[in-house]
Amino acid sequence: MKKPEKNSNVGIVWYTKREWEKMKQISIDSERLENSFQEWEEIALETLADIKATGLIGTKVFIKAEEFLLWCNIHSLPVNASSRSRYVSEIMSRRNSN
Repeated sequence: MKKPEKNSNVGIVWYTKREWEKMKQISIDSERLENSFQEWEEIALETLADIKATGLIGTKVFIKAEEFLLWCNIHSLPVNASSRSRYVSEIMSRRNSN
């Protein structure tokens, strides 16, 4: 697998508190999500800092649970972490092609 170049833009799943709560409710792997929004946000901020420390650019990609659920249904995908990552990758690809 090719190593990302410095200054590559990496999309990071991001939520508002309300959307995180909705995602927790609809995800089939909700046990993989932290117990609270505050806990998730703390870990997400650490992850963002770790990414930046490697020289990559971390971009917050805010997800709306209802739009994500619709996207999963259209693509016949489960509502889980793998699909969330794929969704963010697709969003980033669209942004980068514009």
